[in-house]
Amino acid sequence: MPYLLGIDIGSGCTRAAVTRPGGGRDARGPLWEPVSLGVRTRTVPSALATTSDGAAFPAETERDMAIAVGGYLARVGDSLPMQFGGTHYPAHGLVAAMTRWVVDQVWQLLGETPERVALACPTGWGAGRLRLVHAALAEADLAGTALVTRARAVVESFQAAGRVSASGGMLVVYRLGAASVEISVVVPHGPGRVELLGSAEIDEISGYELDGTDPGHAREVLRSTVDLAVHTVRACAGVSGEVAAVLIAGDSGSVHPIVTDLLSAAFSVPVLVDHDPEMTVAGGAALAARPQPRVVPVPPSSVPPPGNAHGASALVGATPSWPEVADGRRVVPERPPRPPVRVAPVRTESR
Repeated sequence: MPYLLGIDIGSGCTRAAVTRPGGGRDARGPLWEPVSLGVRTRTVPSALATTSDGAAFPAETERDMAIAVGGYLARVGDSLPMQFGGTHYPAHGLVAAMTRWVVDQVWQLLGETPERVALACPTGWGAGRLRLVHAALAEADLAGTALVTRARAVVESFQAAGRVSASGGMLVVYRLGAASVEISVVVPHGPGRVELLGSAEIDEISGYELDGTDPGHAREVLRSTVDLAVHTVRACAGVSGEVAAVLIAGDSGSVHPIVTDLLSAAFSVPVLVDHDPEMTVAGGAALAARPQPRVVPVPPSSVPPPGNAHGASALVGATPSWPEVADGRRVVPERPPRPPVRVAPVRTESR
């Protein structure tokens, strides 16, 4: 059965989910389903190891971790390459290698190629990093991959479930990752159209460190992230009372109740958590890969004056639309099952 694949490469783990074309709020069955990438788990480590012939794969054992490289997502755009498998590679090439491995793994599990692939990227990335990743994906035979922000993926998942409106209302997206906390402020403008007003990230706080800690200590640590969320909303020319809902996603389910309490006290609006917050980004990315309805141009006479609904003329980090890169091509179906994943090395000259 045809499917759309969403991929979420995190600092610690990589996740994948699929949705079926035509699936939505009125369709029967789940909106999206997680895919078990590991032997015994749904996720695989994002750290990559390499075989003797240069094929990249997730480092799932202690032996693999001894020769693995991680942290490449945060290094995208860095001018210095990363050492991997005895040579040097650009960080965006390693992102493409992991994406290629996931696509091939899901292909092997489901017996057919995906109709479309969407890769979730950090919301704060600009056009430069997106272009680098898109070029690397093209070299990995994944030129048709759509790049969507994590924030949009979260919104897509909640919209498809009917928990937030498809248009209107400011939303705060709070993603607690393994190595950072990402906060975004968005406004949806219909199916597949979400405006990013601003985003911020704290890399001093991680979900890994908070798991199993004393609830009181976790609350104190997380309070600074909620303060940042309030500040981000205000910096986007809004006030807390104008927020329609706060959406939570990411790891560390053990601290989600604490985060929910803190956010509820700060915004006094519904604070929503998905049924599977660890997989929300991957599932939302799969949903974002669905074909979007064509926007009918508005006659010039009916175009509203410049500025946003709140009367502000400038927004922090404002963008006219979400960054998506896709050329409509599907993954080549003739590709043999589970081929070696290779990335092009960076040439270095010794002095």
